[in-house]
Amino acid sequence: MKRIINDNSADVGIGTLIIFIAMVLVAAVAAAVLIQTSGVLQQKAQSTGKEATTEVSSNMKIVSVVGTDWNTSDKIDVLKINVALTSGGSDIDMVQTVIKYIDDTNITTHTLNDSMNISLNFAPGETTTDGPIYYTYSESRYVSGTENNVLSAGDLGIITLYLNNSMGTYQELSTRGKGKIMIMPESGSAVIKDIVAPSTYAGKNEIQLFP
Repeated sequence: MKRIINDNSADVGIGTLIIFIAMVLVAAVAAAVLIQTSGVLQQKAQSTGKEATTEVSSNMKIVSVVGTDWNTSDKIDVLKINVALTSGGSDIDMVQTVIKYIDDTNITTHTLNDSMNISLNFAPGETTTDGPIYYTYSESRYVSGTENNVLSAGDLGIITLYLNNSMGTYQELSTRGKGKIMIMPESGSAVIKDIVAPSTYAGKNEIQLFP
C-alpha cells in the first residue's frame, strides 16, 4: 500500500505566487494612475504657464512720447505716443485698450474715440458732432498694408491723447509738470511711462518727452 506524502512546500509556493501576482497588478494599476495624473498635471502646468506669461509680460512698448502745445500757452495740450509690439508679442486690439492719464490732481480713464456730448474744439480746426475726443489711434507704418485699429508685428502705432479735454479736468502739462501714462491692453501687463516737462518750452510747439 502506497503512502501519500504531504508536500507543504508546494502550498507555500502557490501562496507566494498569488501574492506576487497581486503585487504586480497593484503596481500596474498604481503606475497607470500616476501616469494619467502626471499627464493631467503637465497639461495644467503648461496652460497655467502660458496664462502667467501672458499676464506678466507686456506685448506693447512705448517708442517715444512727443508733447504738442497747440495754442503756444506754455502748456502741452496733446501727447503723441508712438507704440509698437515687443519681440514675440501678439496683436493688440486698440478698441479694447484702455488708457489712464494721471497728473498731480486728477486721474482720467479713456477708451478709443470716447467723447462727451458737449461742443468743444479739442485741437485747432478739429471738432466732432459728439464732442471732444480724448484718445485716438492711427498708424504711421502698417506692415499688413491696411491701417486699422489692430497693432500688429512691424506696425508703428500712434496714440494721440488730448489733455485739454480730459473729461473737463483739463490736464495740460505745464513746465516742470509731471504725468503718468498707463496703457492697458486686453491681455498682458500694463505699459507705464512717467513723463516730465522741461523747465521751459522756449517757444517750441513740439517737445520731446521720451526718450
